[in-house]
Amino acid sequence: MITTTAELEELIDGTVNIPTIPTILTEITKIFESPNGSAKDAAAVIEKDPAIATRVLRLVNSPFYGLRNAVSSIQLACSILGLKVIKNLVVQATVLNTFGSGRTIEGLDVNWLWDHSFKTAVACRLLAEKSPAGKSLQKDDAYTCGLIHDIGKMILIDSQNDRFRDALKLARTHKVPLARAEGEVFGFNHAHVGGLLAGRWKLAHAVQAAVTYHHSPATNPEDWARGFLVKAANTFAHAAAAGTDGGYQGDVLDADSLQMLQLTGEEAAEILGKVRETRMA
Repeated sequence: MITTTAELEELIDGTVNIPTIPTILTEITKIFESPNGSAKDAAAVIEKDPAIATRVLRLVNSPFYGLRNAVSSIQLACSILGLKVIKNLVVQATVLNTFGSGRTIEGLDVNWLWDHSFKTAVACRLLAEKSPAGKSLQKDDAYTCGLIHDIGKMILIDSQNDRFRDALKLARTHKVPLARAEGEVFGFNHAHVGGLLAGRWKLAHAVQAAVTYHHSPATNPEDWARGFLVKAANTFAHAAAAGTDGGYQGDVLDADSLQMLQLTGEEAAEILGKVRETRMA
């Protein structure tokens, strides 16, 4: 029986391979954490990576920022966005570059899973903006939490394809959420794996906690709230999936638990509508 965080981490390490932190994320994190770090320093790093540079320009030129003139300079774009947004953007890009292709497993639709992750990211950011329960997560961090909340499934598919298939079969046979079936098969679930990756990639503690505890609640009130917000976002994403499920049953909140978000009916409907419109980027 696992009784400590160290024992859980040891079990995960003995079961799966956690990818090492990408170089560009290491460099951006150092800049972000340095008292002398600047957007100019970040731009110098991002300019070396065309894929991430493209994402930076796409974001700064999006309607969200409402700029009159298009920005084509990475230096100017980074200055406008600021270090916090840049770091989250690099996290999101490196996640997609590391896990975005090549993973397949019988019985699970990986493309559906990615689309679900984007839906959860949008839902999480909206909940962080609109729900009193979201005050423990900044909206940019919330988006990252939603995007990577299921990244542990990708790692399990890579490292333990056969056993993960067993968990899928168990979930379908007994009609239980996949996270619970993973616990039966592995002794941990994908949330624990994703939280460990978030820690080793030096993401913010709030992100680590939100990912780790979205299926097994934390005892610390703030971390509990972070995990709850991701589980709520996950619930909205499943509700917005137009009757599809990707091949597994999700672990979602019931109507009474969703009341803890303190949303009006109009706010909940607005969030659900926007999540329905979200498509994999």
